[in-house]
Amino acid sequence: MEKSNLRLGTDLVFLPRFKDKVDDQKFIDKVLTENEKNIYNTITHSRLRLEFLAGRFACKEAYSKAMGSGIGIFDFLDIEILRDEQGAPTSDLAQFSISHDGDYLFVVVLL
Repeated sequence: MEKSNLRLGTDLVFLPRFKDKVDDQKFIDKVLTENEKNIYNTITHSRLRLEFLAGRFACKEAYSKAMGSGIGIFDFLDIEILRDEQGAPTSDLAQFSISHDGDYLFVVVLL
């Protein structure tokens, strides 16, 4: 069987774990690029802010897994995930899908 060039990464987040992070500027600076912070700062609804921050964290974790390195070698600021016209996550480096269900957020990334 021929090896595919496609790479898949996933991450699962328990949203309550991030509740104390939504106002933690040190954490925000560690995870979000300047453009991502600009989007984050326009979000006024607390649940949506939580989902955005946790979602970007999970996307970047999943991306690092798809790259085969994991966070450590890979830095959160090495990839920027913005929004398309419909608000879905978008990047020049990968395709992302985020699903929310109650206190959980699940991300799939395809490279």
